[in-house]
Amino acid sequence: MDYHLDTARALINERMREAEQHRLAHALRLKTRAEAKSRRARLLLARLAA
Repeated sequence: MDYHLDTARALINERMREAEQHRLAHALRLKTRAEAKSRRARLLLARLAA
């Protein structure tokens, strides 16, 4: 019985780590995309102001 509980806990922990890594990667992609959009917006505003 303990073996099954340990196996289940290990599986849950692994899936939680994978989910955390996925969330971090997704957040980094969103941040990178937002920064790129911000740079482009500043460039376009600078062109309009010139």
